[in-house]
Amino acid sequence: MASNEGKSQSDFAGVVKWIVLGVITITVLFLFKGEISRFLNKAETVKIGSLEIKTAQTLLGTASVSNETVKAGNVIGDGIQGSNYVNRNYKFQIAWPEGNGWNANDTIGKSLLQQYGFPPTMDMPLVIIKSDMAPNFRPNVNVVVETIGNMSASDYINRTVQVLQQQGWQILTKDIDEATQGGFVSFYSTASTFKLYQFQRIVVANGKGYVITASQLPPEDSLSQQLKAELLSILNSFRIIV
Repeated sequence: MASNEGKSQSDFAGVVKWIVLGVITITVLFLFKGEISRFLNKAETVKIGSLEIKTAQTLLGTASVSNETVKAGNVIGDGIQGSNYVNRNYKFQIAWPEGNGWNANDTIGKSLLQQYGFPPTMDMPLVIIKSDMAPNFRPNVNVVVETIGNMSASDYINRTVQVLQQQGWQILTKDIDEATQGGFVSFYSTASTFKLYQFQRIVVANGKGYVITASQLPPEDSLSQQLKAELLSILNSFRIIV
């Protein structure tokens, strides 16, 4: 992604590539007719201690929009540790449900980036994968880190959304918290037989854009409800280390 306003739309090829990668690796969702409209314009702000955290109602549930942080002194270790991952180089941590068949991989992302010709400004340091298949698909969450210079969260998210729309994606929700440089976007495509969805928590910090994408929801059944909660917990667990 470009680092200033003067760049052309062609500079956002990286954005489109990692969206396409998400499609290749994971994601078909089935929704009942009319369900989408229930989640539009539902952002709200809640107060946790002295902090105001913006949230949004999504098809997964209540998602964090704000960029939430954790102090470096409260972070232990580096890399994959049980059901937690710490990346001190990129300064973030994320967690997944323990004992529910989720496993993290910190090498597959680099292989995929090489295979599909991603630009050197992008990295995928972590992919979190569900061991159980959910009707022909494997639920997962991946973390992409992109160098964007001094671009703001608003510019980063709005320009990404613009490119997505030009590529035929329909934006379901877009929420931005300027105060903390965080955001949440969900979108879908009707190009295939079934609607194709992605849910992304986005954070801008340290001159980088962090995009955490939850992919895969099976049909509306008991397994679907469990996965919604699990995917949402992973998205909401993301923290920038300060």
